Amino acid sequence: MKIARVETIAMRNVPTPRPLSFAWDPGEVTTATSFIVIKVHADNGLVGYGHNYLTDQVAAAGSRLVGMDVFATEQHARILRKFHRAWGLETAIWDLIGKACGQPLYKLWGGYTDRIRGYASTIEVGTPEERAQDTLGFIEEGFRAIKLRLHNDTLAEDIALAKAVADAANGRMDLMADGNQAQTPVTPSSQSGVIWDLKRARYTARALEEMGFVWLEEPLSRYDYDGLASLNSSVDLAIAGGENNAYFHEYRTLLERNCYDILQPDALVSEGIGQLRKIAALAEVRAKLCVPHHGGGGICTYAHLHFSAGVPNSPWVEIMRDKPGEFPWPAALVPTVPMMVDKDGNVPLPSGPGIGIDLDEDFIKRYAA
Repeated sequence: MKIARVETIAMRNVPTPRPLSFAWDPGEVTTATSFIVIKVHADNGLVGYGHNYLTDQVAAAGSRLVGMDVFATEQHARILRKFHRAWGLETAIWDLIGKACGQPLYKLWGGYTDRIRGYASTIEVGTPEERAQDTLGFIEEGFRAIKLRLHNDTLAEDIALAKAVADAANGRMDLMADGNQAQTPVTPSSQSGVIWDLKRARYTARALEEMGFVWLEEPLSRYDYDGLASLNSSVDLAIAGGENNAYFHEYRTLLERNCYDILQPDALVSEGIGQLRKIAALAEVRAKLCVPHHGGGGICTYAHLHFSAGVPNSPWVEIMRDKPGEFPWPAALVPTVPMMVDKDGNVPLPSGPGIGIDLDEDFIKRYAA
């Protein structure tokens, strides 16, 4: 079975449900996002689905894959590493492989479990009062885990926000927090807004630990290996990160330096969805977890779900939800069934072959460029 054609559908300016102020992009307001829906056609008529951030590299990389054996995934990876962020193609190819085999991907990848705990991953910072109310709403929806964005000017404001959510949850939810500090000046790019130092990160981690939080994410620059290692060795709370780290050597360094307890690679950024299983293995032999970043919120998040169900050290899947009842990431609406938890807080694995989802073709046509 060979790759006959790669179809890319640019989805431009797909509106968000309301203007959003991302915690990781202080001072900016987002009203729409753009991305690419990918369909990889095999020469036997099967079609695999993926999606990607909007870039010309997807079409360029796709043209290199045409004519290749669908099952030659390591050869595909070598090609995709030469392009910038075209890894959504690998998701589509793995969907094609699952369909050819007549099996859900998680079963091909080990079949460790058939359900994964989903956590509501907020986008904006919000006030303590707002987030406490949102917490109650998420509990009503079935969520048993929530992640906050701690990006206030002061430590006291961050702790007040975390405490309000912890009090509202009252032991009914796993609690996570994200400092979104990885793009600080130690990295090639810098962010506006508050910038944590090691002292603030340590105080935050210890305060969250007392409140029963599960992890603190991106508390320092992603390349501040010394600071991350020092922080991780000085607190008992799990430290997490890695969503924009690229390729295996960075994750090897993060593990060897003991920077994180939880690695968070992303199948649209770090490596492809099949390649992430190697990162999970690196983590597993060191008794670490591997819980991927959200994967663009749509088709690739479903791929992350299969990834997590196929390995023994990935107990959660990130679902972008800022408010109960809304899906802030438009790509989440490309599958006919946006990802959602059941009454126990789990996301059941689709039973169909491959990723096991259908696409909302009317939604795609509405916003296709």
